[in-house]
Amino acid sequence: MAWSDLPIDILRCISSYLSIVDLVRLSVVCTLWNLTLTNYALLRFQCRPSPWLLLPNDVGEASDTLTFYDVTIEEEEEVSVGYQRRFSSLSSHIYGRRCFGSKDGWLVTLDKIDLQPQLFNPLTKAELLLPSLFTIPKDHGHIIEPKYAPDGSIRFFCNETSLYFTVGEEGLRDIYFHKIIVSSNDLFRTTVVIYGFTKALALARPGDQTWVIGPQLAPYTLKHNEQFEDVYYHDEDQRFYAITHFSMVVAFDLNGQNVELICPTMQNPCWRNRHFDYMYYIVFLSGSLLKIERAIKIYEEINRTNKVKTTGFIISKSVPVVVGSSYSYPQWVPIKDLGGYSLFVGCNQTFYLHHKVAPGIRPNCIYFADHLSNMLPENVSQDVGLFELRNGQFEYFFDSDSPSNWPPSIWFIPTLSIS
Repeated sequence: MAWSDLPIDILRCISSYLSIVDLVRLSVVCTLWNLTLTNYALLRFQCRPSPWLLLPNDVGEASDTLTFYDVTIEEEEEVSVGYQRRFSSLSSHIYGRRCFGSKDGWLVTLDKIDLQPQLFNPLTKAELLLPSLFTIPKDHGHIIEPKYAPDGSIRFFCNETSLYFTVGEEGLRDIYFHKIIVSSNDLFRTTVVIYGFTKALALARPGDQTWVIGPQLAPYTLKHNEQFEDVYYHDEDQRFYAITHFSMVVAFDLNGQNVELICPTMQNPCWRNRHFDYMYYIVFLSGSLLKIERAIKIYEEINRTNKVKTTGFIISKSVPVVVGSSYSYPQWVPIKDLGGYSLFVGCNQTFYLHHKVAPGIRPNCIYFADHLSNMLPENVSQDVGLFELRNGQFEYFFDSDSPSNWPPSIWFIPTLSIS
């Protein structure tokens, strides 16, 4: 029997033991295999998931190359070139863009001129365009006026603060927009953006002409300074879950409607200041809702740049509370065991992997990448590493004296998705 005559069922079984890189190599063995593996999603092919870390480069956003660090390569396979996966000649896809998210093999990038988000798969070079963020409705005080001054700056008004701000193109993009989240098993790739100084939500799908306003904090909270911090798409009930830095969680459907309060606002003992930043993430793991709190120390430098370092994590599980015969809202209970899973947090959508499914990653860890409440080039300094929950130990992947990490690193799971 020739290799090209191998039954699809056997080929599917073989692929489940391979990494994405090996699967690509498999696709060039013969024409039939290439055709089969090109349609691997339709044929229910699955390969071993490999978390990659997008690395910075010497020329920042002017690069036409993406370089990833593969953390699943085991020590016995360790060779200097084996850790890195490089994709070049991508100028038309990534030039002048920064990643604001990643999901299911897609990088979510945003340019600084048109503010047009794009879903891009670096393996297949497939692209999906979202409407410009300038089309977010001028509602609830979020008003962006793209008026260009002679010096190239953009002036926009935001009556959240009742002040005018004049910022450059990079400032508008990197200060005003925080994270972009994409649904997974939704055929329309519904997308949520966290934006504005009060971190509001808006939704759109590829092919839409404009964004629509998402759920509002009122009437679920009366705190004037409460903000949405992270959004997670839950496959099972096909809803988005959004968390604030006061631990309030709301769920809503793919149209931003049918909002449900899951967890009420709680007092938050952590306040952002010039010396500390705090980031908040949300994820479902083994059917449980988890909240991840991240503490980041900020070291001010003489040259007006900052060095930052993650110094702590707290993971809490949402546990239902029953008082008598009635149900009350759940409470957050700290945990230190993820059952062999590890979490990946940063600008990407929070995801998890089991160490037996993705050999080479450590169990019960939090893998973290650059993420701050104010993501500007001078504030991002290669704060990347892992935190072991059981012993509270950190391992940082880069030297603390490394240069500014721009565009910021982001976690990414490669796939061969084309739509």
